[in-house]
Amino acid sequence: MKKNVIAVAFATLAALSASSVFAADGTVNFTGEIIDEACTVDIGTSDSLSVSLGKVAKSSFSATGDEASTTKFTMTLKDCPEAITAAQVKFDGTHDATDSSLLALTDETGVATGVAIALMTADKTDLGLNAVNDYSYTLAADKENKLDFYAAYRSTSDTVVAGKANAVATLSVNYN
Repeated sequence: MKKNVIAVAFATLAALSASSVFAADGTVNFTGEIIDEACTVDIGTSDSLSVSLGKVAKSSFSATGDEASTTKFTMTLKDCPEAITAAQVKFDGTHDATDSSLLALTDETGVATGVAIALMTADKTDLGLNAVNDYSYTLAADKENKLDFYAAYRSTSDTVVAGKANAVATLSVNYN
C-alpha cells in the first residue's frame, strides 16, 4: 500500500509539473506585408560597397568610446514604386564582444584589438547592429534616393593595439 501511495504521489507531482511547463505568459502577434515591388538597390558596380576608413594612428584612441575616421558612404534606391514612401536599413554582421552594437573586426592574422566599427545614420545617430532601427529615409518614386550613412572606428577599450581593421556587414532594406 505504501508503495502505491508513493507512486500516486510521484505521478501527481509529475503531472502538475508538466502542466506548468506549458503555461503561457503572453501572446506575440507578428504583422507585416509582402510587397509586389521594391526599389532597386544601387551600391555600385558589384554586389558590394567598399568603404575606406583609412589608416588611423592608435594614439587617436585614448579612452573607451573614442571615435576616429568618421567616413560618409551612400547607398542609392531608385525605381521605387509610388506606394513606397520610406525605408529603413538594417545592417547585419558579427557584433563586437565588448559592445554588441558595434561591428566586430574580421578575425584574421594581425587584426587590431580594442576597436570596432560604429555604423550611423545620416544625422550620425548610432544604427546598432542586427536590428531594425527607428531611422527612416523618405523616398520619392521619380528620382534616385540617396541614403547617407557614416562609419567610424570606435575604441572598445582604453588600450588599442595596432593591426588590420577590416569588417563585413550585409544590409537589408525594410520599406514603410
